[in-house]
Amino acid sequence: MGKRITSGYTIVVHEVTTTSVKLWIGALTPSMGKPRNWELVIKKADTASKRKNESGEIIRTESYGDEWIRPFDQLNKRFYTVKLIQDLEPNTHYIIEFQIRSEHEWKETEKVFFSTLPEQLPDKNTKPFTVGIGSCFYTEHDGGRVGQAYEALYKNEKLRPDIKFLMGDQVYADIGLGWYPLDESDCQDRIADHYSDSWKHLRSVLRRGGAWMISDDHEFWNNFPFFEGFNPYLITLQINDEFRKNWHKAAQTGVSAIQQALPVRIFAVGNELSFCVADLRMERSEAGYLSDESHQQVINWVNNLSTPGVLAIPQPLIAEYGDKHDKNLPDWDQYNDLLRAIENGRHDIVVLTGDVHYGRVSQVLVGNSQNKLTEIITSPMSNLSEINGFAATGPDLSPKEFPLVSVNEMSKNVINHIAKVTTEKKWWDIRYPKERTHEHFMTVEFFQHGGAVNMNVNAWHAREIDKRSGSPKKIRGFKPTTIVLN
Repeated sequence: MGKRITSGYTIVVHEVTTTSVKLWIGALTPSMGKPRNWELVIKKADTASKRKNESGEIIRTESYGDEWIRPFDQLNKRFYTVKLIQDLEPNTHYIIEFQIRSEHEWKETEKVFFSTLPEQLPDKNTKPFTVGIGSCFYTEHDGGRVGQAYEALYKNEKLRPDIKFLMGDQVYADIGLGWYPLDESDCQDRIADHYSDSWKHLRSVLRRGGAWMISDDHEFWNNFPFFEGFNPYLITLQINDEFRKNWHKAAQTGVSAIQQALPVRIFAVGNELSFCVADLRMERSEAGYLSDESHQQVINWVNNLSTPGVLAIPQPLIAEYGDKHDKNLPDWDQYNDLLRAIENGRHDIVVLTGDVHYGRVSQVLVGNSQNKLTEIITSPMSNLSEINGFAATGPDLSPKEFPLVSVNEMSKNVINHIAKVTTEKKWWDIRYPKERTHEHFMTVEFFQHGGAVNMNVNAWHAREIDKRSGSPKKIRGFKPTTIVLN
């Protein structure tokens, strides 16, 4: 399963294109020193045997010096830099080694693996373009199992995700005991420690395949940016403006500097499939879940689609109104604008999302159009436990019509729930007080067939490995049929 101990340095593979990759390199633990001389050794692994052996042909070496940035301005001991590696080949697998010069020798301290985007979507006779998706990662009882399961899947040539979306709550920064309020440096220290812990557990996920990350509320606080509630943490936010300001600044630094999230990012795979990754939390306010400018970017993306579209967001689109304690997307007028744009668009939309602690695939026609909305929810990768475990739930499969709320007299259509992730409750396991969804992540496969884009969805156990195949077990009973996108 690969090394389980790291040097303390971290490399995260972020967005890839056909010819480039963005790497986050640094250390989030306060004990690590800043290397003064380091290099990236870029290798091409263009055969199955090289990929299996995690070896490759050296393409070039890029050398760097003492050019580190502090993610948190009040903390001296944590650092990072971001490098864009260019002039790569499309649809090619690469390995990049992080080497440090120590005692007059170059020593490998970490390595990452990724594939560049293909120039077109593959056909049914080759490996599909595969997207990994996950959300909601609570470290308490994970024990590295999500990382091990994802690594096992990645090493399977037929199942390997080409890229992945982590769609919120990668860090539960707002859960934990402490004396409140905290000053500015203490807020930053708390946030940094949460990221250090989560990134340590997610190491095998973060270093394998390009990633687009977006935030949800627990990267900030429950129901961010609002702070209704009765726990001591939210009460302190309500009554202490300075604490709220300091915590918000530290949390935003984690989202922007460490997760490298942006409000909206758009890219395509060839001329066959378009992706929009929208963070609906970091700009959220009373006025909208996005700023006006970012919201218009999403609307323009829908309006201008010449292919099926994939929208990655942190909360489901198929949702009821929320309340002051937990707001949902229909609580804003921007939701109405988005649904109208999808109804009036020329292509189907696939929504990839998380947040709600259950897994489900649903499909519905939007308004009076023939445009299909397919929503794929995956949550959680690792469940909340103990007193926080009361947030666990199972999927809602009741017969309902979409939109679930009134949207400018939009016609409603019956939702078809295609598949669900199973739940479990073991009375002797006191860590989990309620029936909970199996810990899992999903992969979505896209390929061309019959003049259209086809899509398959698979759900994988995060805690159970098949001893014969070495890959994570599939969620039992989760067998949606191939979906054709127009």
